[in-house]
Amino acid sequence: MPFQPLPDNTPGKPASFDLGILVIRLITAFAFIYYELASELRNAVQYVWEQSEWSLIDQFAEKGLPLPNVLSVVFVALITVALLGVAIGIFSRINGILLTLATGVLLLVPIDFGAAPTPQTLVLFLGIFLGIALGGAGKISLDFILAGRKAKRK
Repeated sequence: MPFQPLPDNTPGKPASFDLGILVIRLITAFAFIYYELASELRNAVQYVWEQSEWSLIDQFAEKGLPLPNVLSVVFVALITVALLGVAIGIFSRINGILLTLATGVLLLVPIDFGAAPTPQTLVLFLGIFLGIALGGAGKISLDFILAGRKAKRK
């Protein structure tokens, strides 16, 4: 039996397409943080440290959700961590799924979140987060770097 070399399974080098995915990830994450999340994050911090009033808790209570004060803080924290994960490209598919679900909730349940996003804006964010969940973060991400390290060890 002739010698058959093992196929090279190391991931390829980043291309210009991956730079485009990086730009889309960064712009989307920072736009969502600036326009939708910043005011709610500020309100969450004030609620946790100063016990101030927060309209998101009242909105969750009106919807009949259990523990609205805990749920609202967890909801904002989850979106914040997932957006930062998408921006740097770590666990991008999981974060994309979480953000797709959170954006879907904001779209389907009438909640005033942030600067009162329009349905068109939420559908745009929903599509981008779904694309990240299905396609990944590209080769310019921490996911790619960690996968390359793992492939080199084997």
